[in-house]
Amino acid sequence: MKKNNIILLILLLLIISACEKAVVSTNISGEISTNEDPEQQFVDDVDDIIINNDSGKFSISPVAEYDISARVVSARSYSRKWTASLSPMDLALVWGRLGERGMDDYISYKQRNRWYFYRYSHDCPVDNNYIITHSSNNHIIPASYNLSLALKNIKKNDHVRVEGYLVRITGFSKKRKVNWGTSTTRKDSGDRSCELIYAKTIRVNERVYR
Repeated sequence: MKKNNIILLILLLLIISACEKAVVSTNISGEISTNEDPEQQFVDDVDDIIINNDSGKFSISPVAEYDISARVVSARSYSRKWTASLSPMDLALVWGRLGERGMDDYISYKQRNRWYFYRYSHDCPVDNNYIITHSSNNHIIPASYNLSLALKNIKKNDHVRVEGYLVRITGFSKKRKVNWGTSTTRKDSGDRSCELIYAKTIRVNERVYR
């Protein structure tokens, strides 16, 4: 194949990839309420999900059913390391009083290296403990390719509902044993306090994806 033809083929593949969009399963009218705390129910009888990809072989073990409705305050994609091959997107989510957009006048959020950080002003109407218990950084594992496409379009201030499982992961990457666990409480902070979610359904504003 000539060099010019190879370049044209690459450009065509890039255009097709850029135009690919997630398929909406259904539309639901009305705004997602962010007033309530996430719902969690521990499970012990759900089969592991086995994933083989270029980064290794992994076993995803459901720990609890999980359902969170929240406002997105930051979204960050990742492409490096075996963790990104399973979870390409982190969503920083808030609910309760933090779900009100006016609260952003007092609190700012940012994400880096699979962590999220916040800063709040001295006149913030809620205290540090309230922020800890009503916000979370969520490592999202999409259960389908369609969901992975949907994740790419999520942006700040979207209202989302994510349904699936909190999970723990064990496996091997480049012949090295690896593991990744989830938090199971909204009261923790710091290292190991992020939720690791195997997402089966994601609603973004009025659009539902599976």
